[in-house]
Amino acid sequence: MSLTPPQYLSPSSISTFQQCPLKFKYSRIDGLTEPPTIHTLLGNFVHDILEGLYLSDPVERSLPTARALARHLWDTKYCEQAQAMNLNEHDFRWKAWWCVENLWQLEQPETISLSGIEHEVKGEVSGVSIRGFIDRYRLADDGTLVVEDYKTGKVPAERYVGDKFQQLFIYALMLSELGVGQCSKVSLLFLSGPKVFERPVHAEDMSKTLATITTTKQQIDQFCEAEDFPVKPSNLCNWCHFKKICPAWRKH
Repeated sequence: MSLTPPQYLSPSSISTFQQCPLKFKYSRIDGLTEPPTIHTLLGNFVHDILEGLYLSDPVERSLPTARALARHLWDTKYCEQAQAMNLNEHDFRWKAWWCVENLWQLEQPETISLSGIEHEVKGEVSGVSIRGFIDRYRLADDGTLVVEDYKTGKVPAERYVGDKFQQLFIYALMLSELGVGQCSKVSLLFLSGPKVFERPVHAEDMSKTLATITTTKQQIDQFCEAEDFPVKPSNLCNWCHFKKICPAWRKH
């Protein structure tokens, strides 16, 4: 009996499939879960603080407001999770607050008008169901959309940034397909830098993104039919939770 493909794809699952089809199978078809890491917890904590900040009235978007949001989120949600992971509370909270403070080095939050915050997008692109959450998007002066994503990890070298825009290009395509608007630019806001990387959105970017989505779906269906997802060894294997059950590493 052939494997059943997932009901929908997401930008992150497409990236996982490109990284390693077998890892995609373990997580999206077999339903195996990866434990949270300090990096994912830090990202979630900072994202939640900034979501609350931008849902506040513009005149209230200040460091004291962000500090109050951080304290509330820590007490009600993140303290317990951090303790369960045996994290150093002082270091973790310092890293998170460093990212939050750096937002003011990138922009003045009280002047930013956002059209969407943690906005869910779901729909079909050429028959492929896609779901995901956009950190934020806003209207540019010319009426087009700018899609933006927060990053709390290490700032990469310029030559390694290109692949990180794929997720935002998928969201740009989704917003267009859903009739929300045409996207003219995508931005990665590296809060740990602070550093912003921007790319204009051209028609060829959307064509390439559409091809990526449809090709990925076709390959997933083929691998499900064959019940065989190939492994793709790389340096990333060293950080993969599934390494211990991966056939490429069992002999080790």
